[in-house]
Amino acid sequence: MSIKPPSSLRRPCPPIYQLFALCLFALGWLAAAPALAAAAPASRGNTYILGDSIAYGLALDGVAAKLAALTGGEVRISYDGARSITTAGNQIHKSALESVEIDRDFIAQAQFIVLILGMNPTEASFADSQRQLLDRLKRLAPRARYFWVDIGATIAPQAAIWSERNQLIYRNAAPLGYQVVSRYQAIFGPQADPLHITPGLNFPGWPTEPGYGGPGNIHGFDGELSQALVEALGAPAPVRSACARPRALNTYMLGDSVSDGLQREGLAARLQQQLGGRVHISADVGRSITEPGVTLRQSALESVALERDLIAQADVIVLVLGTNQSELSFADSQALLLHRLRQLAPQAAYFWVDIGATIATQAAGWSERNRILYANAAPLAYTVISRYKAIFGAGADPLQIVPGANFPGWLSEPGYGAPGNVHGMHAALAQAILDALPQPGLSLPAGGCGADGTIR
Repeated sequence: MSIKPPSSLRRPCPPIYQLFALCLFALGWLAAAPALAAAAPASRGNTYILGDSIAYGLALDGVAAKLAALTGGEVRISYDGARSITTAGNQIHKSALESVEIDRDFIAQAQFIVLILGMNPTEASFADSQRQLLDRLKRLAPRARYFWVDIGATIAPQAAIWSERNQLIYRNAAPLGYQVVSRYQAIFGPQADPLHITPGLNFPGWPTEPGYGGPGNIHGFDGELSQALVEALGAPAPVRSACARPRALNTYMLGDSVSDGLQREGLAARLQQQLGGRVHISADVGRSITEPGVTLRQSALESVALERDLIAQADVIVLVLGTNQSELSFADSQALLLHRLRQLAPQAAYFWVDIGATIATQAAGWSERNRILYANAAPLAYTVISRYKAIFGAGADPLQIVPGANFPGWLSEPGYGAPGNVHGMHAALAQAILDALPQPGLSLPAGGCGADGTIR
């Protein structure tokens, strides 16, 4: 569904209305001045806002002037009604990723980056697209503070999708390194739950917005969102000095013989070094979600029940399952496994490693499983880490595994009755996992840190 700016925003105003609007803006600006003066930003600099029709509404509300007064820098708003991260809209006809390339020089000088994306559900995987967008932005502006505005729209037929997207936005905040600014709460109040948008609920005092096939609203309350952004950018940044210790993140990995190879590769120690917390790898050679393997003799579901205390303390959960095709329905088993895991660790960030094996006689089945893995990433709220691409390169297509293709520089693996490989290239996968997971660690200064956390 394309979310366009409302027609009342698209029509140019007659001169008399422009003058009236200017007067209203001036009065609003004077009223907001004390709040802006009171909000002392932790740092000053340029601001880049990248969004859809909601960003257009902010531009009309004058948020650029408000933020410039707050931060003392230049503000650039890139808006395109109906766009998503990967698909162009109907105003400047650029996807968010395309706008990043166009505005790369400004972004490189920005201290604040605000993202207002997700309302137009045209990405194949919203979580993967989030990660791709932030990776490109952080290559240009690694020291900027990042903010993501949640979805506040309530049109009844879309509310369930938007609730799922808000769940992803909040779940990915820590792993991807941004703060969430809640448009939903700016509209409905601090007690409103953006993870469960009320379908068809009109904005306070507003009638249903026409043209979207159901009750509810999309556009409006721009002044309230502007104020929420002023407060968020004006608040001091979380303190992370060279001696400040970020919270350690615990990792739980659940897998088959591929995770066994990762364990032998020394991944646990590298994860502990990167994330600072406890790492547990549950590996059972030959197992699937529903059937046990030959080492632990536990299915993945059985390991979840046995290791529930470890899982409940996990911040990051990595799943390496699917190569052993013994589930009656892989998709149903996925849903059941993630349901049980989330009952124990509802706030964890979830990752699923795709299948990289290439044995000719099983490649078609593995390709189909990878298609299910990628198709279910958004509905089941996990991020895919590609073993297939880690082995064969970024241009390889895990949805179309090449039957019998040997791993680069490897001979066919014996014992499977056909050319291709199952095991190996563990170092490449280990690095892909480390790259995908959060990186909260900070190097210590040469002089070390005092007991009070100050630099010596």
